[in-house]
Amino acid sequence: AKTYYEKAITSAKLHKFVHEEALAHELAAYFYLELGEREQTVEHFMLAHEKYLEWGALGKCDSLLKFVEFMKKLWHEGAMS
Repeated sequence: AKTYYEKAITSAKLHKFVHEEALAHELAAYFYLELGEREQTVEHFMLAHEKYLEWGALGKCDSLLKFVEFMKKLWHEGAMS
């Protein structure tokens, strides 16, 4: 699945589909979250945030930042492994 997320991101970037690239990063982040790969999760959420911002989806940007901060808090508290 990792390969296909990366292919989707690369294809969206190549064709300059900013909204598709944002969504691909976001979905990849949820995938990595399920795997427990924190660094990859945060990296993809932040890349998604960057692309949503570029696209002008400001509400989505705020939502992603709040979610990432919430996840970091849970990880810090040990509520999620």
